[in-house]
Amino acid sequence: MQGLLLRLSTLDADAESAVRVIAYFDSLLRDHVSVPVLLSATARLTQCPVGLFDAATGRRTRTAPDGSVDTPATTPAQVRELSSGLGAVWMERDGPAHGLDEIVLERYAAAAEVTLERAAALAREGQDPALVELVLSAETGEAERARALRLLGFDPATPLQALAIALPDRGLAAGLRTMGHRVRAATIGDTEAVLVATDLPGSTLPEGARVGIGPELPGARVAESWAGARTALRFTGPHDLVMRWSDLGALALFAELPEASVACLPDVRAMERLGEEALAAVRALCLAGSVRGAATAMHLHHSSMAARITRAESMLGFSLADPPGRLRAHLALALVRLRANG
Repeated sequence: MQGLLLRLSTLDADAESAVRVIAYFDSLLRDHVSVPVLLSATARLTQCPVGLFDAATGRRTRTAPDGSVDTPATTPAQVRELSSGLGAVWMERDGPAHGLDEIVLERYAAAAEVTLERAAALAREGQDPALVELVLSAETGEAERARALRLLGFDPATPLQALAIALPDRGLAAGLRTMGHRVRAATIGDTEAVLVATDLPGSTLPEGARVGIGPELPGARVAESWAGARTALRFTGPHDLVMRWSDLGALALFAELPEASVACLPDVRAMERLGEEALAAVRALCLAGSVRGAATAMHLHHSSMAARITRAESMLGFSLADPPGRLRAHLALALVRLRANG
């Protein structure tokens, strides 16, 4: 429906259509949309690429109607400058202009000013999620990342860690942004990204959250920590809620394998056929190294644990009595988690 508006305007560029444009941008401002959402919504409305130059960060962003985003080398000549030196916006329409292009550009510019001013206010408080996204993006330039880090209250040389958090309740996301002056957070896709200057105490994490913790690196390299945190998150599960990238070791390499290659492994297929009870028993055995130790960890009688392991071995097709078998099972369990977490 949004994309039809300007198509209709070629037939009837009247006052009613202009009012609809104004109402459209007013609704975006009432929803307090972010800069990326504003660009995406404007591109869908106009059905042509639109761009924005943010003078505060020096970043130019172009968004296409299909939602794809890139960074143009320069700002086009035909732009609408924003007030107070905030930057500029533009549209890139091929062919003749549509009847409502002028008012769309005017309202787009007005909405961009308000949105950028809101973002600047958040940045002054060190709570702008867009700055966190900018810092963690692998595509951000060195100077741009350093500026964003300073706006967030971090020195580019300060050791930082990125955390990737899968929350059991999306309503808990706001709480991550109020954990103190050394914590910054943003929602990236379906994951909460958290930037911390030191380890986040376990007691401050939302209950039931799965957490991947990236390596501690200078702020200028925090995008690498974010990549490590996302990899670690993929190896978490119901019994391993927190995983550090530094603890993965060679397992991290398996995250780069195509999903189809992992899915077709016989050990993985067999492990996925086990029930929860058998999976828990195999995991406990891999951690404890013995049936008696696994039974103690799960508060079971030794004979009950032995029976569960025997049933699991019959389905897996190999023995768990020796270290090579338990290593094989441990690897299969990790790959099952990897598949489950995409």
